[in-house]
Amino acid sequence: MVLVPIRRAVIPSPLEDQRKFDDFITQYLNKCDDLLSYTKRYPIVKQTPLMTVQRQNRNPHETHRWLRRDIFLHHLESSYDELKQVMFSCRAEHLPRWMPQLLAVDKVETVVPNLCQVFRYSYKSQGLKANRDYCQLVVMREFLGETAKLKPRIFTPSASMANLALLSRTQSSTSISGQFANNAFSSSRCGSPTEGGGLVKSLKPVRSMADFQAPNKAPAHNQFAGLTQAPPVTSEDDLPDAPRPIRRFQVVTVPIEHRNCTEQRGFVRAFYETYEEVREYSDGHVEWSCIHHSDFSGWVPSFVADHSIATAFPKEAEALLDYVQRIRTHPLNNEY
Repeated sequence: MVLVPIRRAVIPSPLEDQRKFDDFITQYLNKCDDLLSYTKRYPIVKQTPLMTVQRQNRNPHETHRWLRRDIFLHHLESSYDELKQVMFSCRAEHLPRWMPQLLAVDKVETVVPNLCQVFRYSYKSQGLKANRDYCQLVVMREFLGETAKLKPRIFTPSASMANLALLSRTQSSTSISGQFANNAFSSSRCGSPTEGGGLVKSLKPVRSMADFQAPNKAPAHNQFAGLTQAPPVTSEDDLPDAPRPIRRFQVVTVPIEHRNCTEQRGFVRAFYETYEEVREYSDGHVEWSCIHHSDFSGWVPSFVADHSIATAFPKEAEALLDYVQRIRTHPLNNEY
C-alpha cells in the first residue's frame, strides 16, 4: 500500500455545509480510535518501563509497515497539561524547538482555527541526499468528562479512509458502531480549543453503517469497509476499580495535496500518517499513544526507509519528553 494524499477539494466548507464538515472531521477521529484498538495486536519490538514499541508484521500488500508507540508517565514526569501545551495548543510553535531535523513549519491554510489546518513541514534528511518536505492536514480535538471514556470499536467509512482499506485485506471485515458526544471549540492563547463556543459548535455523534444506507437496501460491497473485529476484550465498565480516562486529546496528521503547498526545489515530497492520543487517568498517570506510517519517496529502498523510521521512532518521543522537562525548568517566554 502506498500512501495517497487526499485532495483539498474533499474537505467540505464549514460555512457552506457544516454537517458534511463535521462528518469529515469525525471520520478521522474514528480512524484514530480504530487504529488504537487494532494495532494493539502488533508484535512488540522494544519495551522499557517508559515505552513500548510495536511494529506490524510484513504484509505483501503494503510497501511500508505501521508502527505503534506507547509512553507511560507519572504526573511528576510529564503532566497532561504540559503535553497538551507542546503537542496540541501550541503545536506549530514548539515542533522546531524539540525536533532538530525540522527546518521549517509553514502554515498553508486554516480551514477552522485549532481544529483543521494545513501545514508544510520541511525536514533535513539524515543520510539521504535530498531533504524531504511534507504537506499535511492536521485535525485536533480534546475530549473531556464523559466524552473522554475510551470507545472499544468504531465503524470507519472507507470513502474517506482509503489508506486504511487494505489494513485488513486478508481477513473478514465487520462494522462496529460507536458514539462521540458533542464538544465545542473556541480559541484561547496559542489556539487551545476549549468548551463553550467557536465556529464549529459540535461534532456529530458517530454513525453506524445502517445510518449511511437507504432503508431496506443491502449494503454496497465497496461503499464502506470496517476494520477486522478485534479479539474480545474486557470493557472498562466491567472493571470498576480500573482507572478511568478523565480527559484526552487526539492529533491526526495525514498527507494532502494543496495548490499552495507544492514541492519545494531541492526537496523530495514525502508522505506520512500519524494518529496520536494523550490520555490522563483518574489515578493521575498519563499515557501517550502514537501510530505512524510513512513513505520517504524518492529512490530510498523500502527496507532502508523502514529501518530508518523504526530507529528514529522511539528517539522522537524521548526528544519531546526531554524538551518538556527543559521548559519545565527553564520556561520559554513565560509559557508555563
